[in-house]
Amino acid sequence: MALWPYRFEAATARLRAVAWRLRGLAAGAGAAVHGGVRLRFGAACALGERSVLYRDVQILATGQGRFRIGRDSHLAPGAYLLVGGQTLDIGDDVAIGPGLMLFCESNDAEPDGLFRTQYRRAPVSIGSNVFIGARVTVLPGAVIEDHVVIAAHAVVIGRLASGWVYGGCPARPLRALAAPS
Repeated sequence: MALWPYRFEAATARLRAVAWRLRGLAAGAGAAVHGGVRLRFGAACALGERSVLYRDVQILATGQGRFRIGRDSHLAPGAYLLVGGQTLDIGDDVAIGPGLMLFCESNDAEPDGLFRTQYRRAPVSIGSNVFIGARVTVLPGAVIEDHVVIAAHAVVIGRLASGWVYGGCPARPLRALAAPS
C-alpha cells in the first residue's frame, strides 16, 4: 500500500500550522492542522508541540476568550469547541475522539425569563494524560483532572477526579484506573 498520500497530508497539515502561526496562533514545533479546520481566536491562543487538529475541527474563541492545547495532544475529526469569551485549557498527551462537543458557554434554564436569553459561562480545564471517547459532551465549568478516561457519549459536568474511567449521562465513575507507571 502506498504511503505517500498520508505523508503528503501530514506535510500539508504542518504547513497549515505555519499559516495559522502567521495569523497569530502560537503553534509549537511539529504542530499540524488538517484541512477543513476552522479557528476563530484572539490573543493568547496556543497549539502545543506535535499536537494535531484533524479534519473539520472547529474552535471558536471570541473577545477575551483563549485556548491552550498542550503538547502531543490531538482532536479527532468533527470536534466542536465553543470557548466564547472564556478560557479552555487542554493539557499534554490528551487524545480526544471524534465528534466532541465542548462548551465554555451554553444556554441555561433558570425558571424566570426566556431560556434563549439565559447563559452559563465558565472556563473548562482538561488535565494531562486524558482520553476522551467519541461524541462526548463537556459542559461549562467542567474540570477533568489528569489520568482520566471518559467513555463515548458521556456528558461531563463538574469535576472528574484523577485515576478513574467515567461514563454515562451525567458522567460518573465506572472503575478505577491502575496507577500510572
